[in-house]
Amino acid sequence: MSSEQQAGAMSVAEAIRRKRAVRAYAAEPVPEEVIMAILNAGRRAQSSKNTQPWTFILVTEPEQLTRLASAGIYAAHMPGSAFTVVLVAPPDNEFDLGQAAANLQLAATALGVGSCITSLHHQELARQVLGVPPDLSCQWAITFGYPAEAERPLKPGGRRPLEEVLRRERY
Repeated sequence: MSSEQQAGAMSVAEAIRRKRAVRAYAAEPVPEEVIMAILNAGRRAQSSKNTQPWTFILVTEPEQLTRLASAGIYAAHMPGSAFTVVLVAPPDNEFDLGQAAANLQLAATALGVGSCITSLHHQELARQVLGVPPDLSCQWAITFGYPAEAERPLKPGGRRPLEEVLRRERY
């Protein structure tokens, strides 16, 4: 099975329903072919005028994950991840990076890999750890790994009902 076929093993609707912020990861490594399938999903994201402004930095070494975690205020879970992807782009590309992040996370969910988006608040430190040039932003990272806990059932009322968030034509 190709990596693109693997990423499509679960329906998109099911991946959206099952996606959770996972911050506790099992010690089990994620196979390279699964990592590449996830990264390929990110690469295929839409972008404004098809500029594809992103570069993905794949971080797998435990020492590097620990250094990188110090650049985020809420990144204590990062060293326990199997791998982390840092989204790098010129400033003001949040829309494009959001599209890539969604693809990365949904592909991971479809492959049974958990993830959590994490802000790297200390940009200068993140740039130093990763060797990112000063004219690029590296504010967003996504941690990945097999969840340490079994998937919990959905909580009743976990998401607002559609009728609460939907307006038609006007507010």
